[in-house]
Amino acid sequence: MSSSELKEFLFFEDADTLAFIDPPSYRPTWSLNPSSAQVIGHRVHSEKLLATGSPFFKKLFEPRAQQRNIRRRGGLPEGIKYMIDLTPPSTDEDAVLHLTELSCPQGIRTWASLSARWDLPLACVGGNDDFAGEDHLGPLPEYSPLRHRAGIVHILQVLEGINPQLDTPCKLWTFFALAKLYEIATMPQIGVRVASWVYESTNVRLIELHPEITYQLAKGTQCDHLLMDSFSVLVGEEALLLLRSAGAPGPKKQQDTVHGRPQQLLDDDDVQRVQYGGESFLNCILERFANFAGSEMLWLNDSASFQTVLRFNPRSPSEAEVVSDLISCLKDFVRAVIWDVLSQPRTTYLTNKLKHDNTGVYPTIDYYNVYHLLDFVERLTTRTFWQQLIDRLLVDDDAQMVSESYWGRSLADLCGDSGGPLRSQRDAIIRAVTPHELKRKADKFNEIFSPLQNSYRLGLTQNRDCSPYGDTEKFFGGAEQYFSVHAFIKEAHYYIQACARRMVNSNRPEMSYELTDTLTCITDKEIRYLPLWAGGCDDGTGGVYSDQPMLAESEGFSAPGPSIHTGSSSISSYTPSTFSFIESTVHGASHRATEGLASEVMSIDSGDRSDAGDSIAAGFASVRVANDTDDLDFMIDSSADDVDDVSFDSDSDDTVIIDGHTEDNEPETVSYPQDLSHRIQEKHQGESGDLRISELASSQNGGTERLPLRWKIL
Repeated sequence: MSSSELKEFLFFEDADTLAFIDPPSYRPTWSLNPSSAQVIGHRVHSEKLLATGSPFFKKLFEPRAQQRNIRRRGGLPEGIKYMIDLTPPSTDEDAVLHLTELSCPQGIRTWASLSARWDLPLACVGGNDDFAGEDHLGPLPEYSPLRHRAGIVHILQVLEGINPQLDTPCKLWTFFALAKLYEIATMPQIGVRVASWVYESTNVRLIELHPEITYQLAKGTQCDHLLMDSFSVLVGEEALLLLRSAGAPGPKKQQDTVHGRPQQLLDDDDVQRVQYGGESFLNCILERFANFAGSEMLWLNDSASFQTVLRFNPRSPSEAEVVSDLISCLKDFVRAVIWDVLSQPRTTYLTNKLKHDNTGVYPTIDYYNVYHLLDFVERLTTRTFWQQLIDRLLVDDDAQMVSESYWGRSLADLCGDSGGPLRSQRDAIIRAVTPHELKRKADKFNEIFSPLQNSYRLGLTQNRDCSPYGDTEKFFGGAEQYFSVHAFIKEAHYYIQACARRMVNSNRPEMSYELTDTLTCITDKEIRYLPLWAGGCDDGTGGVYSDQPMLAESEGFSAPGPSIHTGSSSISSYTPSTFSFIESTVHGASHRATEGLASEVMSIDSGDRSDAGDSIAAGFASVRVANDTDDLDFMIDSSADDVDDVSFDSDSDDTVIIDGHTEDNEPETVSYPQDLSHRIQEKHQGESGDLRISELASSQNGGTERLPLRWKIL
């Protein structure tokens, strides 16, 4: 035994237990006189092992096991009460189980070799995986008997309060796998060391390059934030894979992601989580874009300049036409800019400090060529598109740059059948909007606009705090009481950037991704598929999946998985709709977790916004749901759920209060000022709405009216 190995020998004078870890070639001599230094038992404390509550350790201290060990080892030495045998099993099912669990995945075995490329910390990859008596010329083996035994010592060290030296990926994985076998992986002493190793400096890139591995680490240790970060990568990749495989006949087998990352194995239940999450996330992305660039563009209502036009109350049909033309032109301008960015061929986004690899290790040079090979809908799922929107400087001639080949075509036409929610956007037409057209229509509006005569209609003379940014006059400059194209473009640029940043950012602000091009901004609708301990709604009963509508359409999961199998593992008996609507987190939970939940009261409040552009709510509505026994707050994204109202400030004069009364089927009370009624438009039932206003009459005198109203939480 080498001197380096003797450093990890444990000996505590006051300890009462000898823990033996025999070498692979050891044959018991039925005596305490060891044939090698490795046979010397580690002297540890029984109370620390038993304090774990592990059935594995408890079994080692049972009287029958103790009698067998004491007789085999030749009796108890002075000061010792117990003998336990931690030697890895060599026969039967236990040996197979240990061999399977401790076999290091390829991503773990090759991670240290990428140290120079990714500038990995030496504390995580700088150690030596060579053990005495083993020849490690070439790739590291999946399993090593001596690495197995060294991992057992690391477990004992942690339980004794000693920090083990987990300075290679294989040591970390062996430590983690043994903790699972010993049923102590969820202990803080284990989980903290595993998570700290993953998040150590640049080592965090393991999450992006091998999310299946970090997902397993997180699941075994029940580390919620590590599971969330890994799940976000897997779900984003799955969303793009669903688009790529939609309509393809036969079973869908995928070895690599669209960007070329080799996929690794997950358990069947985890494959199902990712598949359902990917379908939900894809639907969310497409709905967000439909609201972002579609015919309504409700997010523009937060623009103070746009509200100047929106709030104008025309006195004649000719004035109404002027207002309508300007609103349509402004939306067409914004849509054309967005489409111009989407339609441009580009290389896949990657920060300058990270480079591709010519040796064939992901990401390769092919990674750069992926984006321009994607179709328009597929590009929506990538960070490259949304990052280009962030980098785009909006000017008044941008909208005339859109290619003539797209003029007169709608989002529904350009996105095709795979567009899901975009298939309804037939009124969202792409056309070039020149600066001259913008100025001409703005001038016509300003001709009929008289601040002094119309201030009572606008409600803007004294107060322009309708924007979530407070004083927009100071923020954007200019204090004119008429419409300014320049001011509108500045505000639209700000909001477009804010919406794009919201898509580019990760689900957890603490986590940033550099090597992942697919989006990671998963929502509560995807998180619901995670276990309860990770903040999800899966309590193990399967109820979290049962509420998901499963329609037999051509679209389906990117790969076969549980709950969509017949007797064969290669052909699915039915496939879920790629674009089936995903219910909210509350109603998608397992039945056991949400039993008795009833929705009775809803209120919409626009006050839940961030002051920073990076986290602007851009169409978010804060929805409060309560009943007699439960009080639950959650967020519904209007860009995904098509909330049929603009954002209002509950403290301003522009407040809409929906007070639900379910007794005797009485209609609800809606309060709003006289100039606000035209901002709430009647909506017909669609495929993805959350709040449906069935009827709302205009009021010329303001005040309160009682109107028939209905709502539905999906």
